[in-house]
Amino acid sequence: MEPVNSSCASCQRCPKDPLSKIRDQTRLMERKARDLSNCYVTHQGLHRTHIDTLCHEPVPGFPKGKIVTQPEMDMLQQLYRTMVYMNQSLQIIREHQQDLNEPDAVLLQELRHAHLAVRGLLSNIVCAFCVQGASPSPVTIPERPTVTKAFQQKIEGCKVLWNYARFMERLAKSLRENRKQVRRTKMGRRQGKKKKAPPGC
Repeated sequence: MEPVNSSCASCQRCPKDPLSKIRDQTRLMERKARDLSNCYVTHQGLHRTHIDTLCHEPVPGFPKGKIVTQPEMDMLQQLYRTMVYMNQSLQIIREHQQDLNEPDAVLLQELRHAHLAVRGLLSNIVCAFCVQGASPSPVTIPERPTVTKAFQQKIEGCKVLWNYARFMERLAKSLRENRKQVRRTKMGRRQGKKKKAPPGC
């Protein structure tokens, strides 16, 4: 994590509450990620055996466990790292699929929308760091397997998008639970203060 000037021009263009924006984006991206994964599988013509045995495998670009349980800045760094990985992954998948689909194919449109959403989330993650007077630490993207055959490219894309959908589902759920917990804690504090208040005249 690197210190920055939180009053810089880039911070001034940020939303007032980047974390709320991140939660809202995550909620929207959760369903879109699942739909994209299903759309990809449909357009690749993959057999169910391929999906179950080859696509549903972990890839190194996604964290294990719930990142929301970590301290806020650590959670943001993990989320930043994952979205940097997805930004690069979607660029590669789009390039592969452009060779296999017509320019107006639905899958290409869905991949483009997902790519824009990931970039938007990355922007707000950087803003969340910026308003704290910091910036994300540089990340190292896990090395990718070299694939040249179309079938291998399909499987690698299937793995990434399946893991992406699972990650966004877990993230959205954890953020919802965390928000509810924060609200319950605040409500409990308010009620506690009311009980301690001295009786009126």
